[in-house]
Amino acid sequence: MRTFPSMLIAVWAATVIFLTPAFGDSTSAEYTMLYDPDFHLYWLVGKTPDTSKMTWSEANAWAENLSFGGYDDWSLPDTPDGTWGYDNKNVSTKYNVTESDLGHVYYSLLKLTPDKGIKTTSSPFTNLQAGYYWFGSLSKTCDDQNNPMGWIFDFRFGTQFLASTNTKAYAIAVRHAPEPSTIFLFLAGLLTLCRTSCEKKRQLNSLAEKSLNRA
Repeated sequence: MRTFPSMLIAVWAATVIFLTPAFGDSTSAEYTMLYDPDFHLYWLVGKTPDTSKMTWSEANAWAENLSFGGYDDWSLPDTPDGTWGYDNKNVSTKYNVTESDLGHVYYSLLKLTPDKGIKTTSSPFTNLQAGYYWFGSLSKTCDDQNNPMGWIFDFRFGTQFLASTNTKAYAIAVRHAPEPSTIFLFLAGLLTLCRTSCEKKRQLNSLAEKSLNRA
């Protein structure tokens, strides 16, 4: 018969396995779901090359309406905006932005450089196009008509820049996974309580045994 501690350890082990799925593990003929432990993101990568280009609004609607792997909280990737925008030469292009989700894929996961864009051999993101992809983030910077501008990432040169939300670009979806540390802390607390409870029980049994021996 399993003791409570052994059952708790089994649950902990299952949780570890669940939170660190195999990179490239797939559950669909249409998509591959990839996990990025650095940014705690699940990426939904198509098994065929991306062909549909959308405006920013269309891309957001597409991501928000996705349902995959039992989840319906998909969205477009994020990028910090901050004070980024046009510089004094009216240029918004940025290189080496590893803080953004797509920049992290390009520079950190795929180890690409601005002079070496994504190729068909850039596994496991083999079906990303060497073209523009939308971020879900809008910028504080507006166009001449005072309309918010969106951020785009270029997988050909590893740059991101501001563009009109009417621009046509590809899209890829992500979902934010819970950080493992929260669950690990919870399980560690349970293990501590269990250990304390077992120790007290052992002490009580020992005292009871001594009392019987004295009787």
